[in-house]
Amino acid sequence: MPPETPNVTPVAAPESTAEQRRVPAMFRSLRYRDFALFWTGNFLSNIGTWMQNLALGWQILVMTNSPFLLGLNGFLGTLPSLVFSLPGGAIADRLNRRKLMLFTQTSMALLALVLALLTSFHVIRIGEILAISFLTGLASALNNPAYQALVPDLVEREDLVNAVALNSAQFNMSRAIGPTLAGLALGKVGTAGCFYLNSVSFLALIIALLVINVPVRRDAEASTVWGAMLDGLRFVNQHRLIIILLSIPSFLSLLGLPFVVLMPVFARDLLRVGASGLGYLMAGAGLGAVLSALTLAAQRSAERKGGFIITSAAVFSLALILLAHAHSFWWAFFLLMVLGATMVGALALTNTTLQIISPPELRGRIMSFYTLTVMGLAPLGSLWVGSVAEIQGTRFALTLGGAICLIYFLILLASLPRLRRIARLPWPEDNREPQAAS
Repeated sequence: MPPETPNVTPVAAPESTAEQRRVPAMFRSLRYRDFALFWTGNFLSNIGTWMQNLALGWQILVMTNSPFLLGLNGFLGTLPSLVFSLPGGAIADRLNRRKLMLFTQTSMALLALVLALLTSFHVIRIGEILAISFLTGLASALNNPAYQALVPDLVEREDLVNAVALNSAQFNMSRAIGPTLAGLALGKVGTAGCFYLNSVSFLALIIALLVINVPVRRDAEASTVWGAMLDGLRFVNQHRLIIILLSIPSFLSLLGLPFVVLMPVFARDLLRVGASGLGYLMAGAGLGAVLSALTLAAQRSAERKGGFIITSAAVFSLALILLAHAHSFWWAFFLLMVLGATMVGALALTNTTLQIISPPELRGRIMSFYTLTVMGLAPLGSLWVGSVAEIQGTRFALTLGGAICLIYFLILLASLPRLRRIARLPWPEDNREPQAAS
């Protein structure tokens, strides 16, 4: 059983009441100096990552003309999350999260630099691309649980919903800005230039991690990583609410979100808009996601949002089916905005709810389950969507994924009264009543 009162150093509060009044409520978490630095560093770094993701997908398509290899690259890039997310969560609860992130961020920066150099000297082959994607995914799998668990260390509990929403906003603003910049940069500096820019962008987060103050936590009691993992598994297994919440990103990640893998094919072969058009399409998804995230940031609480989470996931699924049959650039752009907005509505609130109901000493492990569902199932999603698109076509693959997701989320909506009763059940350890997802 986890300890009742974790030994942590309190988070530094905002400097003054006057300071609080100067910051709009929507951005109140940015009053915390350390969170503001962490947020800004992640934002700049993520812009570079999205630039590389788009440029790399375009490069693979030009080199091989194969939707399957696009899917295989996505599979290898996220496969480590399937294998290492849970150990990564145990490690994040046992080690210094800032030092762990410094190691993983530096590793990803060096891998981006190697990719850029190989491309610049025209010695890049598909084998090297796949290997670098796998190693980058490995570093990301170790990074993500620590990243997720660090956010609540930097703000007070009452501002956690806002902090997670703003974190989602910066991630999705980078999703809008990065592909747009990449679409423009591809014609000017080529794919190698995008990879160089990504490598440099990691410096923003590395510097932020070096200067922020992270509260000291009590060391985990489990003697081994395996023992810590088992503690997390037992806790999740005892809470049906957590299992139901995790099923939502599981379906999205496996069947819905892999649409991103096929966007280069969709833009080039179906809409015929080229690399710049691909960048603008992905910016549409990012724009919708930003608007949704900022709306969530204005909310004071995540309570009673279970219906909103499931409805967002269902609308996402319907929009994906419609996107599969889009023939107009602007109709596709609008649908991608809807996809971005509903994706954030489902995932960000699921993330927030899990953060709120997680004991601090188990948060890294519980968030590793979230990472497993969002990132760990992505390789399977990338592999199946690339394979189906290779055989049956891109439109069929997107329609199939959207239809299966829609059926599941409609079943959850029909079961919502029962799910609300589950959310009100007392927790075995401490008789708390988690209302966040009711």
